[in-house]
Amino acid sequence: MLKTPMRALALVALPASLALAACNADPNETPATAQTDRDTVAQAVATATNLSTLSRAITDAQLAEVLDGSGSYTLFAPNDDAFAALGENGQRLLEVEQRPLLVGLLREHIVPGHITPDAIGKAIDDEGGSVSMTTMGGGSLTFSREGNTITVSRDGNGVARFAGEPIEADNGVVIPIDAALVPQGAASSSSEPGNESIAAQ
Repeated sequence: MLKTPMRALALVALPASLALAACNADPNETPATAQTDRDTVAQAVATATNLSTLSRAITDAQLAEVLDGSGSYTLFAPNDDAFAALGENGQRLLEVEQRPLLVGLLREHIVPGHITPDAIGKAIDDEGGSVSMTTMGGGSLTFSREGNTITVSRDGNGVARFAGEPIEADNGVVIPIDAALVPQGAASSSSEPGNESIAAQ
């Protein structure tokens, strides 16, 4: 991983390469990865082959309506193997009693805007090794490179890698990752800050 200083950026202060990618796309241009009548973010997760646990979590957390809405979101989506790696702690996150924690956890995997891996990669290069974005939950996701792979960490806790092709939805992007961005002890405590509903944002 490149050992350059981290430059924490609020979403409103994204590097130009990210901001342009998210906001200034030509509406008359059809990207190579575009589909006709694309799904919403929630629908894209529901139909993906290796995101079934995340889809259940979104439903249980009652966030499908938000991710089906008109707002634009980029979701860093832990795949089924990532949830399985959490073991019993991961299963507890899906219990009714843990719903506030689950909502807060999912918020930390979402950033506003339509941001592709290519745009993130360019921003990493432009910023000299790493770039950070503020999540819907108010936390910070930091992106860097490990060889040719983009990695992401949450507030310095753990590292996940981009894993698989992104899914471009009608209202955002789903980027599969190989680990859940869970801070230490999160699966056993529901007192983590940022548990309020994403719909309130």
